[in-house]
Amino acid sequence: MAVYRGEEGSVKFKNSAGTTEAVAQTTAWSLDISKDVLDTTAHGDTSRAFVGSLISGTGSIEFNYTAATGNETKNLLDEVLVTEDAADAQFELYIDTSGSKKWSFGGIVTGMSTSTTVGDLTKITANFTTSGAITSAG
Repeated sequence: MAVYRGEEGSVKFKNSAGTTEAVAQTTAWSLDISKDVLDTTAHGDTSRAFVGSLISGTGSIEFNYTAATGNETKNLLDEVLVTEDAADAQFELYIDTSGSKKWSFGGIVTGMSTSTTVGDLTKITANFTTSGAITSAG
């Protein structure tokens, strides 16, 4: 049975233009997926019945700030400043170094938190909400 360690994870991102590229210095990511349920219980039923409905997700990407070029870090940072966002940003969250196990989706960067502490690296957390289908590979 294969297991995956956290250090094998990575993130790729692209805004409305360009190609999906790595976000440099990621240290963590999370993705929470939920499905709405609809109550289909009819009068006279003795037990409740449900069907699945709309799927959505939220999450975050944590990374060390770097001024490196040639990656999508700056575009990810700038995306939170886009008003009237068309949800055309693309995210790929990987759990393995081979790049075969991932979740992909479109979404909106909804917030960003930056912290800098003496004796530590500058850290950024970007929060997102998915938009459209979420797919998994691997």
